[in-house]
Amino acid sequence: MYVGRIVVVGRARGRSFVAYRVSSRSFPNRIAQVSGKGITISPLNPADLVKNPYISYSCIRTADGLAVVSNGTHTDMIAERIEDGQSPGDAMALSLLAFGYERDELDTPRIAGAVQGERGWLGIASKEELRVKQFGLDEDSALMVATYEKTDFQAISLSAEDSAGMARRAYELSFERPVCAAAAMASSAEDGGGFVLAAYNPD
Repeated sequence: MYVGRIVVVGRARGRSFVAYRVSSRSFPNRIAQVSGKGITISPLNPADLVKNPYISYSCIRTADGLAVVSNGTHTDMIAERIEDGQSPGDAMALSLLAFGYERDELDTPRIAGAVQGERGWLGIASKEELRVKQFGLDEDSALMVATYEKTDFQAISLSAEDSAGMARRAYELSFERPVCAAAAMASSAEDGGGFVLAAYNPD
């Protein structure tokens, strides 16, 4: 089954995490790269941006105690609204409303997730609806949303010891056309808190 881009939020080994996977039929030549406090998705051939402006963006952005994940430039708006004092749910809803779905040939939905402490959020803005859900993060559980087919918030199994393992596990989810993946996992208080970032690009 082809589901397009995938956002996951959850909790594993006592730490909250967000994960992201690019699945693509049209633009498979992309990589995930850690950049500062975030992770970006970029095409290997910059000329591809002329064909589709939606294929390069920050997919994960972190701040103190917070990680945001999405399939587009709304990642930055959500994170900035939260940093300015909005609740994660309000920031996600307002940002998804402002951007709306992508105006491409498939009317691709915008999807997003966030974790803060032991709370998680998922959101989707499609041509038909705007939906944001807040929930508690249960141990060793995760919820996902994808741009196609799996547009309902769905429980999945995804666990790893660290962010690098989580990014690889996200890449290995059993859906078609994986390209690259990324994850941010909360570090322990002994390690200074915050989130550890990792990108996975197959050889």
